[in-house]
Amino acid sequence: MSGELRLSPEAAERVRAEIRKAGGREVCFIAHVDETRLVHDPRAVARGNYEAVLVAARDARSGDVMIHNHPSGTLEPSEADFGVAARLYDMGLGTAITDNDASRLYVVVEPPTPKVRVPLDPDALEALLGPEGPLAEAHPNFEDRPGQREVLRTLAERFNERGVALVEAGTGTGKSLAYLIPAAVWALENEERTIVSTNTINLQEQLVEKDLPLVARVLGRELRWALVKGRGNYVSLRRARLASESVQSLFDDDRSDEIDRLLAWTEVTQDGSLSDLPFSPSPELWEEVQSDADVCLRAKCPHFQTCFYQRSRRRAAAAELLVVNHHLLFTDLSVRRATDNYTQAAVLPPYRHVILDEAHNVEDAATAHLGVSTSRIGIIRVLARLESRGRGLLRAVGDEAGGSEEADQVRDLIEDRVRPALSTARSWFNALVDAVDAALPFQESALRLGVSPLGELSDVEAVREALDGTVVGLAELGRHLARMRALIDEREELSERLTGRLLDLQSVERRVDTVASALRTVLDPSAGDADYVRWVERKGRLPRGNLVFAAAPVDVGPLLRASLFEKVDSAALLSATLTTDTGFRFLRSRIGLEDGVLEDQRVVVEHVAPSPFDFPSQSLLTVPTDHAAPDTGSDNFQRETAEWIQQLARLSGGGVLALFTSHRSLRKVAELLREAGCERRWPLFVQGEDDRSRLLDRFRDARNGVLLGTASFWEGVDVPGEPLRALLLEKLPFRVPSEPVTAARLEALEARGRNSFQEFMLPHAALRLKQGFGRLIRSRKDRGAVVLLDSRVLTRRYGRSLRAALPPAPLLKGLRWEVERALKDFYAEGSGPSLHAPTVVFESGPDD
Repeated sequence: MSGELRLSPEAAERVRAEIRKAGGREVCFIAHVDETRLVHDPRAVARGNYEAVLVAARDARSGDVMIHNHPSGTLEPSEADFGVAARLYDMGLGTAITDNDASRLYVVVEPPTPKVRVPLDPDALEALLGPEGPLAEAHPNFEDRPGQREVLRTLAERFNERGVALVEAGTGTGKSLAYLIPAAVWALENEERTIVSTNTINLQEQLVEKDLPLVARVLGRELRWALVKGRGNYVSLRRARLASESVQSLFDDDRSDEIDRLLAWTEVTQDGSLSDLPFSPSPELWEEVQSDADVCLRAKCPHFQTCFYQRSRRRAAAAELLVVNHHLLFTDLSVRRATDNYTQAAVLPPYRHVILDEAHNVEDAATAHLGVSTSRIGIIRVLARLESRGRGLLRAVGDEAGGSEEADQVRDLIEDRVRPALSTARSWFNALVDAVDAALPFQESALRLGVSPLGELSDVEAVREALDGTVVGLAELGRHLARMRALIDEREELSERLTGRLLDLQSVERRVDTVASALRTVLDPSAGDADYVRWVERKGRLPRGNLVFAAAPVDVGPLLRASLFEKVDSAALLSATLTTDTGFRFLRSRIGLEDGVLEDQRVVVEHVAPSPFDFPSQSLLTVPTDHAAPDTGSDNFQRETAEWIQQLARLSGGGVLALFTSHRSLRKVAELLREAGCERRWPLFVQGEDDRSRLLDRFRDARNGVLLGTASFWEGVDVPGEPLRALLLEKLPFRVPSEPVTAARLEALEARGRNSFQEFMLPHAALRLKQGFGRLIRSRKDRGAVVLLDSRVLTRRYGRSLRAALPPAPLLKGLRWEVERALKDFYAEGSGPSLHAPTVVFESGPDD
């Protein structure tokens, strides 16, 4: 019993009052412990319910104490008390027992001494990046970047003072080092982990392979970091060997060669993830060999110590800096929200600080991972794992069960119950797919379902019957799978023989339940799903195409605020494109930071560090005023677009990136370019015809190529120097207003009396346009021109806002021949465009 920890008089009186209010029964409190070990501010969190205490403790401060009374007056801890005390200590709390008069205190576990935060010294950190600092010595191509030091100081202040920083760091600022250095020093001095989340693989690899080693050299200290990938990226050694043993039973086609190649790779790879695999495995094979929490034996697995995924987890647990992608971060956040766990490990280890680079994608990334989605192909694969053309888990179980009487019982259950249930579920699901496909309007690829279940589908009754049959059929299949697992588990010999298959069956059982839940959420929502937008999307024509069933939150802002920004000590969001003509207001409104103040009076600060590039001399923005109207369905528009790409390639000597807003238009223009013989002079690279990374590598290597891209190519493309010296933007990148999530968000704004175009569509287009423009100038030595084939940027009132978002490049607007002459002079003379034509207007940046 310790005499150090004691209740203050005020705390003792509050404890007595709460116990009296509870009729003398057991009450649990969480209280603060000051530096003299005096207990203050106890708050009642539960009455005799330890689980409620553990939930409440997740939001307690490290060094606090849980106190509960023993009404008997005997303060000796029970076994249950010891168990809870151990769990609370792992959460940073002590445990004590008192009597009903709060006169005595028995300390079961002393609260850990609260950590003393070591603040960062912004001046000292800034000096690291200065002309006389270690970065100048360590980096052969050092450039003094005042904007980089500004960003570093902003981040250092957030680590010290907590809260959120919104930082727009223009291209060339060097923001990676600016946030990695304060994060690294904070981790080293305070033993607190920081998550660094990015949107693109390229940036993740740059951080791990280039920037973090440089940070360690600059600091002159050992620094532990890890690149963390989702579990499904890793091969499971146990499952790969199991699949090899059952290859004839599991797959429709002979996969022997493929599995042999994969097993040979596991002997030499250090990483064990898909990105390191020298070939692309078939989806069916990877489904059977990937690491999966549902089928993991954990410490019981014979490969536990050498498991690639477990090794990655151990590296992550020991690392001060974790580099992840937005997908993994929001998957982790989804699990934490579902389990109300913000202090212990989930998908990621626990963290108190998060940095989101490429943060212009935060709303979209959160939307994608905080909703639900399933698809026709995905469900077919789940059911096919059990059986397809006589192969699959059911056959593997039957083959591997052996020849005993118990094994015969398992095979009988498969034949009499499981296979019929599988057939019924599959039949109903096929009927559901046919009914939904028939009920979708032919011209629509995606149909939003609105507030009433199935209301927008043309044949509601047929869909309703098929949905009910599918959900019942999947539930029946799940019950029979559970019964089969129980039968195997009860027989020791069978259980040992089929250990791996038991886990596989359990995995399928859980996925069947998840599929049924997703279908219900999308097609037959409950009252709790009112804040979600639901839709069905057709991708290609059946039977080879796909149907996607999806639901997503209409507004992710409150979720991000409550589950991320208010749960961490500090957060920083950085990108080259976060502001519009209204500054950070649009971003704040979309991610729950509109009021600028979090709980505990933590603030949201803003900072803009302009790009160091000299856009007036390095770049030129041109807009032909006589180009066809921006209608991607117009043959004339696409024909003229193809002509402009060829002419731009002639003037620049190649090195052209053309960005589109639709795949249809991209494919048509690619076809026109090939018909015109473009490839004979300039290598043509088209998105969708090769892997994105390989396309970019081939484009870089060609040095005079033409690359056509859409969607992801508007951002994350970093091709400095000669290989990219001209940029064509086909259209202003407005979102499709009929897309389900966009439509729901537009309606939500209108319902609040807001202008949805001005407050959603226009800011999104401005940020996207800014991203596209940013592909061109990537270094101080780059020089290039942009051709924007959408004159609405000049003729519509909203064009002023779009132009204001762009870097201060000279703007040239004129007829085609005038623009072509100016581009010719720009590339030929290297000193800017010609001013000979009187009808050509130049503007230095936005004209407002």
